[in-house]
This record gives sequence, C-alpha cells and structure tokens, in this order.
Amino acid sequence: MRSLAFQLAELNGFENPFSTKDKMAGKDWAIAFVKRRTELSLRSPEATSLARAVGFNRVQVGKFFGLLKDEVTKHTASNIFNVDESEITTVQKPVRVLAKTGCKQVGKVVSSEKGSTTTVVCAMNPLGVYVPPMMLFKRKNMNKNLMKGAPDGAEGVPSPTGWMDSTIFVKYLKHFVRYVKPSESNPCLMILDGHASHNV
Repeated sequence: MRSLAFQLAELNGFENPFSTKDKMAGKDWAIAFVKRRTELSLRSPEATSLARAVGFNRVQVGKFFGLLKDEVTKHTASNIFNVDESEITTVQKPVRVLAKTGCKQVGKVVSSEKGSTTTVVCAMNPLGVYVPPMMLFKRKNMNKNLMKGAPDGAEGVPSPTGWMDSTIFVKYLKHFVRYVKPSESNPCLMILDGHASHNV
C-alpha cells in the first residue's frame, strides 16, 4: 500500500513527503490513512497455495458448477454426500481473561503447550444423514483408548503426519461404502475437494 501510494503521488504530480530513496509512503501516513478509512482494517491473510489460487478463476469455477449441476440431477438428496476433513487440536487456544493492569504475564492451564494435529473426516447428505467420522491420529500405531467416547461407528486410524494421504483415503472409502452401501443400481455422489490424497 505504501509503495502504491508513492507511485500514485508521483504519477499525478502531487506534492508529498514520501521517501524517494525507499520509493514508498511512510508508516505514519499508512496508519493515518487506515484510521481515516473506516471500511479498511489490517488483517492477517489466510495462507493459500499457488495451485488453489490458479484454479480459482471464473472459467474453472463455472466448469465445476456446470459439472456439479449435471451430476446432482442424476441423484436423490439421500445419495449425495459432501465429504471434508477438518483439523482439530488437543490444546485449545485460551480465551481472554481479566487481569490487573500492569501484569506482565497471565497464564491459563491447558493440557500441554503444544498440541498434536488430529484430522476428522466427515460426510453428510442434504437430509442431515451423516457417515460416522474417521479420525486420523498423529501416531504410528493405533490405541483403542483414543476412541473412548467417540460416536457410534467412528473409526480411528494412525497417520504418521496426522493428515490424509492416498492410502488412508482408500480406507476411508471402504468405511464410507460400509455405511452408505452404494451399488450400480443405487449410485452415490461424493463431493470433495481436489486434494492430492483424493486422487486414487
């Protein structure tokens, strides 16, 4: 933004106190500009891979929804499932607490300082029917105690990284088929993202 402000000022011949050496506006100018423009705020961007950014354009999105429309009309709502993975952590981020002014350090007890990633794979259809989740634990061997209190039919799988890979995705497909029971006469539509692990 500071660089763009400098370029616009130079192009339009506006007098300005900007640094010709750095070729950008100063930090004070940027802070004052954001304060004046109430519709703007400083935000942390979400990391987006180059592949996702390149694939997310009008042509590709139009093509996707065209294919989706054709496929959805071939199935009933009970046989259309949206499948997605979500990361959960064993250590929750503490919420803000009230503390005396001047306190340099305020602590809150959590299970540990660093948590391990657990991935949960879920599938649900438009009628609200869901397939019991599959949980991917970051470990080499599965411990059945990790599944205590899990929903009926949920399956736990060890994953060295805590993430989905092609081998585990095949296991999930078998888990999915066991509950949904698709067949040649009663096919099922699975809608999922284009993650590399889903290409099997």
